[in-house]
Amino acid sequence: MANEVLDAIRNRRSVLRFESAQVEEDKVEAILEAGRWAPSWINKQPWSFIVVIDQETKDELSEVVPTTFVQGLKEAPVCIAVTVDADEDPYHHVEDGAAATQNMALAAHSLGLNTSWIGVYDLTNQKNSAESKVKDILELPKKHRVIALLPLGHVKYEVPKKDRKTLRQIVYREKFGKR
Repeated sequence: MANEVLDAIRNRRSVLRFESAQVEEDKVEAILEAGRWAPSWINKQPWSFIVVIDQETKDELSEVVPTTFVQGLKEAPVCIAVTVDADEDPYHHVEDGAAATQNMALAAHSLGLNTSWIGVYDLTNQKNSAESKVKDILELPKKHRVIALLPLGHVKYEVPKKDRKTLRQIVYREKFGKR
């Protein structure tokens, strides 16, 4: 079935390296708007988005993320930190932040931009985790959690399409294991 949304979902790729070309502010605003319109539990909207363009801050963030993403985070002209107020929604803040992150990643793709989802959320909320270090860098309040960092820009190298499992491999009817 042909559909713009389904095409964006199928064709979006995580990008590890970015061109230095700037990202238009109206596109950043549209991406933030997509995050704002994500679904959340009883419409709590517990998220905040921090737009980082300062190179020094991006360099600091790159020092605490998993090594795969270091160069891309330094190169991307924009990085959006997706944070949530865990006190505002103690039971669903992770899903809410993940939905906002996905909306923004798809919006970026639909606008001809690229991103990658750098997950830094630490389930156990350890003091020296990547999430804790990101919170310090971005001066987040204690009750806020970081769901993801989204470096944003134009792809430097083409990303190959990878195979996906078939629906037959992952879908059951009525109960697990029933085809």
